Amino acid sequence: MACDDAIDLFLARAAAAPAQAAVVTEAGAVSYGRLAALAARLAAAFARVAEPRVLIALPAGAAACAAMIAAGLAGGYYVPVNIDSPPLKLRRIARLLEPDIIVADTALGAALREEAPAARLIEPAALADGAQPAPPLQRPRPRHPVAYVMFTSGSTGDPKGVVIPRAALDHYVGWMQRSRIFGAADRVSQYASIGFDFSVMEIYGALCAGAALFPVLGQGSRLFPAAMIAAEKITVWNSVPSVVSLMMRAGGVTAGNLGSLRLMNFCGEPLLPQHLDAIFAACPGITVQNTYGPTEATVSMTSLLLRAGDYRRFCRSSVALGEAIPGMGLHLVGGAHPDEGEIVITGPQLASGYWRDPERTAQLFRAAPLASGSVTGYFTGDWAERHGGQVFFKERIDFQVKVKGVRIELDEVEAALRELGWPVVCVIERRGELVALIERAPGTQPAPPPLREALAARLEAAAIPKTIRFVDRMPRNDNGKIDRRAVAAWLAADGPAP
Repeated sequence: MACDDAIDLFLARAAAAPAQAAVVTEAGAVSYGRLAALAARLAAAFARVAEPRVLIALPAGAAACAAMIAAGLAGGYYVPVNIDSPPLKLRRIARLLEPDIIVADTALGAALREEAPAARLIEPAALADGAQPAPPLQRPRPRHPVAYVMFTSGSTGDPKGVVIPRAALDHYVGWMQRSRIFGAADRVSQYASIGFDFSVMEIYGALCAGAALFPVLGQGSRLFPAAMIAAEKITVWNSVPSVVSLMMRAGGVTAGNLGSLRLMNFCGEPLLPQHLDAIFAACPGITVQNTYGPTEATVSMTSLLLRAGDYRRFCRSSVALGEAIPGMGLHLVGGAHPDEGEIVITGPQLASGYWRDPERTAQLFRAAPLASGSVTGYFTGDWAERHGGQVFFKERIDFQVKVKGVRIELDEVEAALRELGWPVVCVIERRGELVALIERAPGTQPAPPPLREALAARLEAAAIPKTIRFVDRMPRNDNGKIDRRAVAAWLAADGPAP
């Protein structure tokens, strides 16, 4: 077995410290020994099918973690979903996947089995402590080449499944191990649902390092995460950057709330200078890691460590993406000069493609014309620029629109609004005009005309939104990111904006 094998690393931690807390929720702590025993029981149940395909529809917690490990122990692979997703989406995933096994509670499992009637339903509670003896822990049977399939939103309405090889997961986990992002003494947050690939960093990063994992459950903790950090004395926080905006709006970015943290990890959205200003003002001794990577590159494939003394040199309208981790490559392709272009990713963490979609796979995973020769790369659709040796995200290629014949980058408009002090914004094109939604801080709502005047100093006239609306909370998707489709539907349902 490779030394970076994620399952072997977890089993070694469980054998070395079986009494240490592995997953902690309001229901109590589950030790590494108990977690490994549950994984062994689940694996024995899964292994009744050769190379089992396991759909996991559970809340974040010990049972979900055990099911992921068990799928590998049984020589199969798993597909995690967010149980809070719309029921129609969950049903579509079950129909597309055709799982052999569904791990869920009775009600949800029964609904999913209507789309996959051949699947066997397993409830983790039936295999909990004392239900039956745990089989002896053992190394995985011959490893399936796939570790997991992560379904994300697709442009056709059907979710698209990103197929992640086990070798890709092991490379990512190995990098986390060697970088010592997590340690055995850490108390690590899990803000992401298991259906969002950022949870892969949280779960495997913590459990392969011997740390304690704290899933963020309950609406109160998710809306006011700073209070949870303080209450649980979290040492490593992981989330998309917009969660910091939630903390800032609630006045939660304080030394009292964040004082236990030594590290904050961000991925999934542009990290903004305003976020760092707030974090380092409250906690000047903290380290912030910014990372970049789509699901197709196994969570993240860059790293940039930021500290209070020098973070500003890595800031423009957003924070630099960082350097590619060892073995991975980040390339700018198709620009007018070498320091701009679409981000193309190469290296061992690439997905093997999309679930039963060879056409999309061939479209986005293709030969990349690099100076070193032609190699297979993933074309991300993210446009970036290099300044001072650092790569900065600029815009999505597919976020270009035309207004009165003028091509406009929506990300450029959003960046201008962020520079004016509004970190949570969304700009869309509607009926030939630009509409900007801005999430306001409590008790503030500047008049649009002064804001337009400020935008006029930064943008061409056609790029200044005709309509600017302030809202208490922006629509967000399952992963906590701004949901552009929901914004568009919201505006359409609400009629012409005031």
